[in-house]
Amino acid sequence: MINLGELAMKKTLIAIAALAAVGAASAQSSVTLYGVADVYAGQTKTTLTLPAWGQDTPTAVAVRPIPMRKIVNKDTGFKSGGLQGSRIGVKGVEDLGNGLKAVFNYEIGFDAINGNGYATGINGQPTNGLAFNRRAVVGLQGGFGSVLLGTDYTPLFNLLDASSVDGLSSFETVSAHIYTPRASGVHYAGNFSGVGIQAFAGYNKVSETQSDAWGSYNETTKEQGYGLGVSYANGPFMVGVAGQEFKNSYSDSDPSSFQIKRTEAAVGATYDFGAAKLFANYINARLRATDDGASMGKLKAEEANIGVRVPFGAASVMAGYGHNRVKAYNGNGGQLGSAKGNDWVVGANYAFSKRTDVYARVGRTDDLKAKLADGRDIGSYKVENVAVGLRHKF
Repeated sequence: MINLGELAMKKTLIAIAALAAVGAASAQSSVTLYGVADVYAGQTKTTLTLPAWGQDTPTAVAVRPIPMRKIVNKDTGFKSGGLQGSRIGVKGVEDLGNGLKAVFNYEIGFDAINGNGYATGINGQPTNGLAFNRRAVVGLQGGFGSVLLGTDYTPLFNLLDASSVDGLSSFETVSAHIYTPRASGVHYAGNFSGVGIQAFAGYNKVSETQSDAWGSYNETTKEQGYGLGVSYANGPFMVGVAGQEFKNSYSDSDPSSFQIKRTEAAVGATYDFGAAKLFANYINARLRATDDGASMGKLKAEEANIGVRVPFGAASVMAGYGHNRVKAYNGNGGQLGSAKGNDWVVGANYAFSKRTDVYARVGRTDDLKAKLADGRDIGSYKVENVAVGLRHKF
């Protein structure tokens, strides 16, 4: 039986190899095929507590304390993408003269355990086949920096990646739920004497009109986002700040309108003492929803993370700690509840070469214990990881 997923994967790799061969034949342009294969063995234990059956109804809120139930899921075995997501990428550059270059970069994520590609787009939506779902950009580069069109990582993501002790791995204390990692639109990046500037802006609007004997009906959806990041690096020291905002809105001719706005900001820093390197960052996020201009409620989330990495020749040890806090409010501004928790990770790496290393990690992520505004417990969530893995870059 023909496996359509494997067939699609083979066709994609053949196409990439063909691009690389064509690029190598040109003296003024180059195409590079690269990737990461990251595999680990371990266990992920997820523990969720919720109000017991029948206790999550409005009439049961008066019960003190609220009876709870616990759900524990253990996933043990081999997995892909521990320290880095497994990927295959192709990037290229063409010299256009006078210091100007055309560049592109496209990346496919894949499962390094079974070789299957992920048939989902960058935003997690299903596709008809394999998708360049990690990075997809083309643009121009010169002394002014680079201007890229497509979907790329945001300045806030890049700052967190640089200021996190485990580089936003699967075991990192930085929560992936609190920020938006990628955006579509136009992206700028430049570095001027140690000062790095990154920015992006994106906009998409879809309008539809239907008409018949009873009249016409209009429907419009809009997506827009923008962000800016500034950093400074000098010797062993780096510090940066970044912010971004996204709006998703819907309106029709009823009239009716609905909007969700996400505002996210972060500050991060590192300092390399030689004997040890320190990492720290802080993230603040806001989520607001409105219906016909009236507030439906908001969510505030913040977290602070610190970490240290100590090298010993080809080996290194690391440790990280993070504190999370979330508050929920109703449309009138009254607090509904809150949650907080603490994440941690410890681990070690050994590098056989610049391209190949082994690693071990133990830690806890996404730890949150939730309470109502009156102080009663209404649930908790945490993920515990134990892993030993191998990463190869090619």
